[in-house]
Amino acid sequence: MKKNILLTLALATVIALSSEAKNWMSKLPDSALICMLSIPGTHDSGTGNGFEPDVAAIGEHFARTQDLDIARQWKAGIRAFDLRPCSRGDYLHINHSIISTNVRFDDVLFMLRDLLIANPTEFAIIIMNHESDGDTEKNYNDLAVELLNSNEIKNYLVDFNSTLTVKDVRGKILIISRDRYADEPVTGGFFMGWTGSESWKSQTSCRIKAKAGLYTTCYVQDYWATHAPGTQQTKIDIIKRMLDFSTSHESTSPANAIWFFNMASAYALADTLYGESFALSDGYRQNASHTNTAIVDYLKSHKAGPTGIVMADFAGVNKSNGYKVRGKELVKAIINNNFRYMPKESK
Repeated sequence: MKKNILLTLALATVIALSSEAKNWMSKLPDSALICMLSIPGTHDSGTGNGFEPDVAAIGEHFARTQDLDIARQWKAGIRAFDLRPCSRGDYLHINHSIISTNVRFDDVLFMLRDLLIANPTEFAIIIMNHESDGDTEKNYNDLAVELLNSNEIKNYLVDFNSTLTVKDVRGKILIISRDRYADEPVTGGFFMGWTGSESWKSQTSCRIKAKAGLYTTCYVQDYWATHAPGTQQTKIDIIKRMLDFSTSHESTSPANAIWFFNMASAYALADTLYGESFALSDGYRQNASHTNTAIVDYLKSHKAGPTGIVMADFAGVNKSNGYKVRGKELVKAIINNNFRYMPKESK
């Protein structure tokens, strides 16, 4: 597998930070179901690594959703990552729409692998989504299959099933892809029916397809366009609606297991680029100042229960470019929420 100098720099960062990483997952009972956890994540995680020089100014204006690079996201306690690879020659690069970040997909996988080697009680979840707008070649599927089957990474990946436990995934990466890069997932699973709708019926109709051909129910809230009047409040309302359900539902078996993906991310401001409307980085910040706050306040005032996987903008920082985004508070609140309801492992 071809690598570049970014991998060397990433590994150096890993070595420097791994001893300081918050091993909060080590405190979880082995028997806990992953679908019964509260896991903080980042939306368009790769934007925290910045943008390639030729698109840096555009990226900062339109595409930044994180201030922390992925190594520092891990250090902050974040364990779920939204990664948008596209094909670039003979490797996969991370983009946000047409805008290329400073990081390759294989570099991120190798970084997470080495963090897990150093912290074997932890695990990571990747939501993978083909960013086809950034493709320079039409070989995405082949590159994805090759990378996920590579000797450097395949032993650190875990197949999906509805009742995965913490013990099953310690030291591993679970990848669930929003696109089908092959007939069957090489690893992890495929989302079937991911939605950006505000409709509860649409949000509760998603499934995850496993390698064995089994389907698991998942609920997805990813209402992302909050720049029209009234839509910001709609976003907050449906985030809370999903939390109301996830925190009260108890998955105990494959028959009633539900995986929850509650996206705090959205954008409240837009501008025109190349004649089309695009989100603004400050739009993500403005949205985060509302949605991150809403979740923090919800977890303080409601009975504890699993949030599922919550993907947020500007996670791990409380201020960004003048906006009070409360992303550091959010990550802490989600992590701590586990220990408000999670039973201790019996010895």
